[in-house]
Amino acid sequence: MKRYGIILFLCIAALYAQPPLEKVSVKLQWADQFQFAGYYVAKEKGFYHDAGLDVTLQKFDPKKLAVDEVMAGRSTYGIGRSSLLVDRMKGKDVIALAAIFQSSPFILLSKKSLDIQTPRDLIGKRIMMTEDFQDTISVRAMLNSQDVRMGQLKFLEHSFNPLDIANGKTDVMACYISNEPYVLKEKGIETNLISPEAYGFDFYSDILFTSEDEVRHHPKRVRAFVDATLKGWEYAFAHIPETAQLIRERYNTQNKSLESLIYEGKVLKDLSYHGNQPLGAITVEKFRRISDIYRVMGVPQNEKRLEGFIYDDVAHLSVAMSVDERSFLHINTIRYTSTFAWPPFNFHSSEQQNELQGIAADFWKLIVERTGMETAFVPSPTWGAILDSIKTKTADVTLGTSISKDKEAYALFSKPYASFPNVIVTDKTIDFIPGLDALEGKRVAIGQGYSIIERISAKYPKIVVVEVEDTREGLKLLSSGRVDAVVDILPVVAYLMNADHFLDLKISGTTEFNFDVRMMIRNDYPQLKSIIDKAIDTITIAERQKIFNRYIAVTYQERVDYSWVYGISFGALFIIAFFVYRQFEMGKYNKQLLQMATTDPLTQLANRMRLDDKLLECHQFYQRLQRNYSVMILDLDNFKRINDTYGHLIGDKTLVRLSRILRDNIRDIDIVGRWGGEEFMIICPETDIEGIKHLAYKIQEVVNAYNFPHIHTLTCSFGISESREGDRIENVVGRADSALYRAKEEGKNRIYVG
Repeated sequence: MKRYGIILFLCIAALYAQPPLEKVSVKLQWADQFQFAGYYVAKEKGFYHDAGLDVTLQKFDPKKLAVDEVMAGRSTYGIGRSSLLVDRMKGKDVIALAAIFQSSPFILLSKKSLDIQTPRDLIGKRIMMTEDFQDTISVRAMLNSQDVRMGQLKFLEHSFNPLDIANGKTDVMACYISNEPYVLKEKGIETNLISPEAYGFDFYSDILFTSEDEVRHHPKRVRAFVDATLKGWEYAFAHIPETAQLIRERYNTQNKSLESLIYEGKVLKDLSYHGNQPLGAITVEKFRRISDIYRVMGVPQNEKRLEGFIYDDVAHLSVAMSVDERSFLHINTIRYTSTFAWPPFNFHSSEQQNELQGIAADFWKLIVERTGMETAFVPSPTWGAILDSIKTKTADVTLGTSISKDKEAYALFSKPYASFPNVIVTDKTIDFIPGLDALEGKRVAIGQGYSIIERISAKYPKIVVVEVEDTREGLKLLSSGRVDAVVDILPVVAYLMNADHFLDLKISGTTEFNFDVRMMIRNDYPQLKSIIDKAIDTITIAERQKIFNRYIAVTYQERVDYSWVYGISFGALFIIAFFVYRQFEMGKYNKQLLQMATTDPLTQLANRMRLDDKLLECHQFYQRLQRNYSVMILDLDNFKRINDTYGHLIGDKTLVRLSRILRDNIRDIDIVGRWGGEEFMIICPETDIEGIKHLAYKIQEVVNAYNFPHIHTLTCSFGISESREGDRIENVVGRADSALYRAKEEGKNRIYVG
């Protein structure tokens, strides 16, 4: 019995035994402070332990750069700056995992009495700055933009003691805005600071990175380390006083006060969530912009090296997700369900019988592609079966429905990804029907469980609703005279009338009810709803138009009675293409929707989505007929100073005035829009480089001569480019963008050709 007891004990011990923790290390890039709070918290709160990791935090050593330690294998992970991109281009196989600070806290600090206020004041001055700081793009770009060369500065070995500014051992010190200014203020020392952000150069900082070997051989460990680290940062920022106390007691080699650590935490929290970005967000696009600036400055760049720079788990994604959202997708395969009986939204693929295709399916494919989620398809025979699967949680999401009270008890709903009018289908002999009130006392077929039933029954109780399996069955009943009308959304009825040759039917009118197409998610998956909503926000008007045209543009053939249907249907297709409504007797409301969808609210110019759509239109025309188009990007010089000096209200008024100037100086076929912030884009169809150069000089002359209220004078920098053979849209825009940055760096108020 004793032997059996021992065996039983060993079995139980083996059952509950945990695998050994994997030992990894992370190299810090500065002395202990709130700058590394997420790592301290992840270690002290057991987040690393829960992820199966035994993490060593390697202290800062000015003689050991983090990138060299990681590349040599002496550290598993490191923390670096945007200069990691330079290391990547030099052949070092670094992989960027997450950007802790979306906006850099980097500044150049000096004693106020020295009156160092601009980059040109740095010439000849002694500056304590580490080697990796000197390679940081924001520093170099700021200096170059003000015609200051690195050789004109006197670099000293960094002491990492801010008091050296006060005692005269240096004139300037490279540091973080969250730290040294507060330390010196506590000592009663007044300072000046120079920030690259004030000169338009604001990039990632404190980038968590590792080696290609680590990602290749230990992918699960990398994912676990990143998630645990970001969880540590989320906790640190949610509990700043508690975290500051932890650092003061256990990680305080600089003997910082509790107040200074709390101050640092608040500043860094703002920088980490700058621009409403999720914690740790990192994109290829932002690094490509950094790479372009390096290229303009003469630092060699290699597009192929850039492609592999960002961690593959996020490199291909265009949806920035929170730690919880990423973790949710890592542990869940998303089961989506649909029938094949709702064309053109969901129906059988012509190539594979069990493959789903249609409008809803194509939107879902974009969402899956941009979030990286793993999915599994669960076919459902009927709409009722779909509802049951969401209720019982045997499926996680269905692709096309609308909000209704009866479903809210067990489901969540995404943002709408499309919106269509519900229309009335009748026999061809029926005249125009002005609205649903004309159907009172009539039998109207509607798909079983469709949300429009609830709305019609509530407002028009005298209408006799006949619930049918789907709209195809309803059209058959209408064609045989067993019902008086069918109601469903325009794309569905138009598609089915064409596909099934219902030549005796026609669209006779529209209802006041519109159908906002949403995805329905099981109610215990709020993370999935949030992820889908973010993905929907990334889908451009041009992409929506492409999907709609794929399934709807072929709907109206000669078999349809064009005498009335064509007018309504063609108008609807136009609206569908731009995701707004203009027709069906809702003119005023629909104009407001169109305004919201395509117009920048401040300047009343085209917004980014409208510009994207115009670029696509021009580029497709160029590909077909080789008719050139040109692009101009212009940026207000020193706009931040206007905001800082006169306030954001005057800054906004200045943008509005400039918008009027741009609008008044282009042709009717050109389009001008707000590209972002104080950047504007003008797209000129049928225009070569000489034509857009002439336009740029014309606008430059008008702007320079204009007397702006309050600020009086204003200049702009211009980057222009022309479509070339073999170009993609991003090539044309990229050349203009690079030319703009060259114009900014080489003196501003200039026009450069990309």
